[in-house]
Amino acid sequence: MNKNYRNIGALVALAGLLSSTTAFAQEKAVADTLKVKTKSEEHKSDRNVMLNAANNTGPRDVNIGLPASVGGTTVLENGLPVVYFFWPELPTKAWRQDIMINKVQLLDLGQTAIKIGDVGFSVSTFDNLGTDQFHGVGTLNSNHFGLLRGDINLSGPLNKKGLKFSAGAYLNYDPGAFKAQGLPKYYSDKTQMYKGALTQDYSFQGGTGTITAMYKYTNTEGLRQSYAPFMYKKGGKIEEIDGFKMGGDSYYENTGKIMLKDAFTGEYVNRDVIKDYGSESHTLDFIWKNTLDNGLHLNMISRYHTGKIGNYLPIMTGVNTVGDDKYTYADTGEAYAGNDVQGVLVLATKRRPLKSLMSTFEVGKKSGNHDWNIGLNQWNYQINKYATEGAIYYQEVAANPRKLIKAGSPVNDYGNMSGGLEYHNGSENKTALFITDKWDVADAFTLSLGARLEYQNLRGDYQDRELNLDNLNGTKTKINKDWLNKAFMLNAVYKMTSSFGLLGEVNYNEQGGHLENYNVGQDPKIKQSKIPGAGFGVYFNHPMISLVSKATYIQRDEYRTTVNFSNPNNPTDVRREITNYDIQTLGWTTDILASPFKGFNLHLLVTVQSPKYKNFAGKVAFPDGTIAEYDFSDKIVTGVSKVLLEIDPSYTWENLRVWGSARYFSKQYFNKPNTLDLEGRWETFAGANYKLNKFLDFNVTVVNLLNQRGASGSIPDGDLITTTEAAESKYNTIMSGTYIRPFTVEFGVKYNF
Repeated sequence: MNKNYRNIGALVALAGLLSSTTAFAQEKAVADTLKVKTKSEEHKSDRNVMLNAANNTGPRDVNIGLPASVGGTTVLENGLPVVYFFWPELPTKAWRQDIMINKVQLLDLGQTAIKIGDVGFSVSTFDNLGTDQFHGVGTLNSNHFGLLRGDINLSGPLNKKGLKFSAGAYLNYDPGAFKAQGLPKYYSDKTQMYKGALTQDYSFQGGTGTITAMYKYTNTEGLRQSYAPFMYKKGGKIEEIDGFKMGGDSYYENTGKIMLKDAFTGEYVNRDVIKDYGSESHTLDFIWKNTLDNGLHLNMISRYHTGKIGNYLPIMTGVNTVGDDKYTYADTGEAYAGNDVQGVLVLATKRRPLKSLMSTFEVGKKSGNHDWNIGLNQWNYQINKYATEGAIYYQEVAANPRKLIKAGSPVNDYGNMSGGLEYHNGSENKTALFITDKWDVADAFTLSLGARLEYQNLRGDYQDRELNLDNLNGTKTKINKDWLNKAFMLNAVYKMTSSFGLLGEVNYNEQGGHLENYNVGQDPKIKQSKIPGAGFGVYFNHPMISLVSKATYIQRDEYRTTVNFSNPNNPTDVRREITNYDIQTLGWTTDILASPFKGFNLHLLVTVQSPKYKNFAGKVAFPDGTIAEYDFSDKIVTGVSKVLLEIDPSYTWENLRVWGSARYFSKQYFNKPNTLDLEGRWETFAGANYKLNKFLDFNVTVVNLLNQRGASGSIPDGDLITTTEAAESKYNTIMSGTYIRPFTVEFGVKYNF
């Protein structure tokens, strides 16, 4: 089951859909001239954004009614995205939520569109860049599977003239939930990250300022996803198959190696699926902030980032019954006696160099009824011959599966069939001017406005896949694209009484394309994507309860996405196609914060939405001459639930806090014709924090408290199953897919000194 859109853990406290203010996530609402706390601002919290049922290395995806990107939620560090774009370098390859981070904010749709030109919510993190007094903090975390994670941050002054430092180290050794043959012990994640910052405070006639130099080194390797086979039942139910425990057994081919044809030489080479596809990066930030006595601020941050980035992505293409075919084990040649075989498409890129230089300049001031800010982004990104080597093979449906060879299939000496070659090369550049203003029009009426004008260009080349070349020595096709992208936001808060008011927002965003759109070896014919959105709602504040309820609309056209289609006559014959389509979503969200008695807090969030594909039709031509037509228009988007529910209770008594978090996702379709679905599921968390004294804290967290299996994603051989009768043929058959983390107990200690 290929997961084109990462939607595990998609529900979060949707502050931006619920709030019409521009306050950041952890800022408290302040009293206005009516002595009213606009608690709609408090609904912009980053509540539980780091509780991720998919993995424990990054924030969960934030649901906005559109499919999440492959990279999930956008992450910023000290005001700039941690990576220029999420592919091929995912944010978690260059960033982690380490102890050196001392502030986290959740930016809503409008803020994200205006400040960074992106679509969706974004998590903005800020590092400890130095303290006036010496301070140290360290954490040590583990779980019952053997996780080892250590994290430390030291900071303090270096002299009495305003020079201070901060230094941190983050080490993560995660063995995952299952033991896998052929893979190293810490196959799930093995990461080292080191940070260091020097900050100089200074004053001058008319103001004060700081200047910081910060360096970060990251080295990470590991497998992004976990797969499992399961029995698919009527009604979208799944059951474990005999001999395989989801979350307890490995579905990765058991050697941990794969023979691939080198993209640059055309020679076969033996790759290690962990070590050869890790990533290493260096990041240097310069941060300059000035505040004048008249309240004007002048800020700048520049980031130079360089790295060698690898990716290993096995895609489960479909499970076939053996039937009259004959399969043998690739390692011994003995006959395979099983009833089912799994097709696997591997897309693998050995570490390739990339670099980026990004700068943001801002000037602003609170002047009378206005709090305005003007900024400039200048971002440049370059990648050097990013090549993806492909292979297709069969494996048995079993724990720690062995590779199989189908009699008569065109395999090489290593049991693989050709999976093609993908390649892109070149640079991207963005230059943008943006402006925001929070305008208190009257005591009871506030407007937040923003606009962004961005020039974007792509320059580079790609190799036409129709040439059927097995190396990069062929003729290249030039890439030369330019866009002028615009974004606007207007949010309004009207306080009708001291406790009740109206909220409204209008957002508009435009997006160009990226070099990675050309990676499949054909012209994606990129057109500018337009994303309008609007919302209207009410809020109510009371000492015991605050509520925001809002109806929303969002649409995006000209999606350009790679879809893996399987041949209806041969599910292992996979064609990677560039598709274009639109998505439209209507939704209604209600967010409630309640404090009925001392120490107890309860957060409830309910979302009802209807995300649908629009203008999504075409046809696929397979090498054997098969032509498959499709039309997914007006179908519900795969991997997105129509009903979302979140319940977050917590209770604090003296130095002890206990909490829980439960998220419900209604039925999701996992093929685009909506003929196959998965039943609704719960993702559950619980935990406790105990502060022993001012130095020492203990915590425990339980992930997947109910031990739900939670399969998710989409399957390539399902997107062309367009009739109910065809879908019913899948009942009581074996499929495969990704799943949420199994029941996990995590525990840790934090020491301040």
